[in-house]
Amino acid sequence: MKAAALLTLLLSFHVAARADFSYTSTRKTTGGAMAAMAGSAGNRAGKTYFKGQKTRSDEGNVSTIIDFDAQTLTVINNAAKTYSVSNFGDMAGNPGVSGATMDVKETGQHKTVNGFDARELVITIQMDMPTGRGPAIRGEMDMHMWISGDVPGGKELRAFYERNASKFPAMGGGNNAVVQNAMTEIQKKMASLDGIPVEQVIQMKQAGGAGMPAMPQMTAAQSAQMDAARARLEAMKAQGGPQAAIAEQTLARMGAMSGGGAGAGSGSLLEMTIDSSDFSTAPIPDSVFAIPAGYQKAAAK
Repeated sequence: MKAAALLTLLLSFHVAARADFSYTSTRKTTGGAMAAMAGSAGNRAGKTYFKGQKTRSDEGNVSTIIDFDAQTLTVINNAAKTYSVSNFGDMAGNPGVSGATMDVKETGQHKTVNGFDARELVITIQMDMPTGRGPAIRGEMDMHMWISGDVPGGKELRAFYERNASKFPAMGGGNNAVVQNAMTEIQKKMASLDGIPVEQVIQMKQAGGAGMPAMPQMTAAQSAQMDAARARLEAMKAQGGPQAAIAEQTLARMGAMSGGGAGAGSGSLLEMTIDSSDFSTAPIPDSVFAIPAGYQKAAAK
C-alpha cells in the first residue's frame, strides 16, 4: 500500500519554469478488507513542496526529498531524528519485467471540488501482486482523479513534471518491479495532464471482481486460542476506559484478517480518498530541503 504514499507525491502539473509551489493533502481510508487493519494510520495529512529541481513530501513522521539535479532520494525519520540517502541508480527497477497494464480515459463528468471545477479522469492499472503465501494474484488499482485547470500554480507544476517525468527513481511497491514500472507510467501520464488533481478516489482490489483469497485454515488449537483472545478483548472493551479503544481496534483488525472486516468478500482490498488544498506559489525557503541539524545518518541495513 505504499503506492498510496507515492501518489500523494505525484499530484499533477510554462510560465516560470522554476517557480515554487506547495499544497497540502489529506488521505482517508474509506473501506476495503484491509481498512480495519490500517486503523488510524490510514488517515493522514501531508504537505508537498516543489522548488527548482527538488520536491519534498511530508507525511506523518517521514519526509521524502527528491533532488533531480543530484539524482538522490533522501528519507528523513523525524521521530528517530535519522536520515538515509539513496542514488537514483541504486533504486532502478527491472525494465525487462512485464505484467502491468494501464488504461486511461476521460469520463466527461464534472463536479466542484474545494471550490474548483474539476473533470474526471480514470486510470486503471492491473498487475501481479505477491501474497506471501502462494501464487501471486492479479490485482487492480482504480484511480478516479478529479482534475482542475483553475488551480494556482498548475502551469508551474506541469513544467516540473515535463522536465523530470523520465527521471523519476523507481519508487513504490517495495521490491516489486512490476509495481515500480506501473508507478513510472503514472508519472509520465501526470506530465501530460492539463490541470492538477484536487481529489483522488483510489480502490485496490483483485482483478475481475473476484472475492478476496481465503485465509489459510486454522487448526483447532489455533481457533481456540483466537476465541480466547477475542473473549479477553471483549472483556476489556466492556470495562471501558483507555484500554477499551485499543481492544476495539484490535478486534476490528482480527475481524478483517479472518474475512469479517468491512469490504470482505467484495474483492476490495483498500479504498481511500486523497483531497488536496491550500495550493500556493509563495516562495519556499531552501531550508525546507535541508536535513535538520542534529539528525544522524541511519545505519545501512
